[in-house]
Amino acid sequence: MCRKRSNNYRTDQYQVEISDRLWSLWGSAQVVEDVSDLPSTSGEQIVSGTQLRGKSAETQVVPGRTLACCVMACCASNFRSLDFWSSHTLDRIVANGHKYHNASAARINRPERAAELVLENLLTACSMDRHHFWVNTEKVITGILYNRHKSLGAALSIFFNHQQKTGILQLKNKALAFGFIPEAAAGGAFFMFHCQAQGKPIFKDSESAPYVLRMRQLQQLLHCILTTLNERTWNVPFKIHKVSCVARNRSTSSGTY
Repeated sequence: MCRKRSNNYRTDQYQVEISDRLWSLWGSAQVVEDVSDLPSTSGEQIVSGTQLRGKSAETQVVPGRTLACCVMACCASNFRSLDFWSSHTLDRIVANGHKYHNASAARINRPERAAELVLENLLTACSMDRHHFWVNTEKVITGILYNRHKSLGAALSIFFNHQQKTGILQLKNKALAFGFIPEAAAGGAFFMFHCQAQGKPIFKDSESAPYVLRMRQLQQLLHCILTTLNERTWNVPFKIHKVSCVARNRSTSSGTY
């Protein structure tokens, strides 16, 4: 996160973090489920013919619910201008993201406490309230954090130079959504959505809330992402998936929820 949330921020509009450069918007704080007692999984599991990638000693995995919420944020940016996002919008992204995750898990008969879902396990269709989408995710870039030739900065430049609109970045067990929405007018057109912020110094230890940052320049997006990831280790691999969302007719039932 780029800055601590101030006490007088408004839930119905963006807070100015840096004048004419950076804006923030926060969702409602929610109590976080304690998952410390859940067993970790190793290797890979096969559930109803679908490969689920588990956590190994070498690899940390992003929670499937986080990925589903990131997909939902990308979809939301396609039908609602960032200028009209509110705290309620962020809350609905998370609520619908959880529904999307649960529907995806049920579709492949994922047993309770099985390995986390990955993007490839999520349904190809999702809904956010009355809006319905076909979703396609594709890994387009891999890199190494802070590497001179495969850095995150270079990866973001390549991503947007190829006219990609929204994407999801994964590093270790962290993920966030980001994008460039050229029609955004009131503030920056670049954005970053994150829903893993938890505990001090902003919340109580058991609380978490989603937020979105908006900025005008790609370099500002890079800075905010690096600050959010807070990764101090060199040569950590990351990957970026592009996320394409297309409106669909609700009557289509295949692969939907």
